Amino acid sequence: MNVMSLSPASYRYPNYEIRLRGKPEGNCSFMVPIKKRRDWFRISCQVARNESSRNNNDTNVSLSSRNRMEEYNTAMKRMMRNPYEYHHDLGMNYTLITDDVIVGSQPQKPEDIDHLKGEENVAYILNLQQDKDVEFWGIDLQSIVKRCRELGVRHMRRPAVDFNPDSLRSILPKAVSSLEWAVSEGKGRVYVHCTAGLGRAPAVTVAYMFWFCDMNLNAAYDALTSKRPCGPNKRSIRGATYDLAKNDSWKEPFDNLPEDAFEDVSDWERKLIKDKVRSLRGT
Repeated sequence: MNVMSLSPASYRYPNYEIRLRGKPEGNCSFMVPIKKRRDWFRISCQVARNESSRNNNDTNVSLSSRNRMEEYNTAMKRMMRNPYEYHHDLGMNYTLITDDVIVGSQPQKPEDIDHLKGEENVAYILNLQQDKDVEFWGIDLQSIVKRCRELGVRHMRRPAVDFNPDSLRSILPKAVSSLEWAVSEGKGRVYVHCTAGLGRAPAVTVAYMFWFCDMNLNAAYDALTSKRPCGPNKRSIRGATYDLAKNDSWKEPFDNLPEDAFEDVSDWERKLIKDKVRSLRGT
């Protein structure tokens, strides 16, 4: 099941809108079908107890939040060349990819950690954001990290530059190392996130599935994107695979290789990749 956790009392999806009727208070959840798709989404909402205070807060926040979202989505479409959008005002959203791994957007408040711990059995969080990403959205990261400590959730960071395929390629081995270690510990699920959960976080998860789950790149990519529509950069994953599997000085430059190079690896290459990635633990 695809899962989204949302904040407001109304939710817009392309060609679909959900509104809560009346004046509900506290937590609520419901199941909805999404038009033109056969997925069902579980929507979890936190509704303000005071209608007037909610409206005042919406007025104060909506303009600046909308401007940030428009700026971010414009950059994402230009740099990543994909049609996906991030709606920060809808709150944290995520998707269960495997039994052990969840991919999603950034937690926005300490209460999001309570939700992940209590509802999804998350024991590890792998954050791929840079400091400037967090600051852009006005999120108090320290309060989130503090709540992780209080709840016994391990918070890890492997920052990568947003919309930058070369930066993503360079951090993939260490990020996958952290993810693989957390999964191997077996104490709970791993929540992998960037800002929107549409680029860096799914790329790390696809690389993990490719390198450690005996899947080729296309199978791993299709398995993830069939559950969470997004646009992880295949070329960055192929480049990182090349970097790990081929370390001879005479090797042909990656840029000279055909487009399908390193979409799969041999058994000995996969073993080499696994050994190298595991050696990065703690670095």
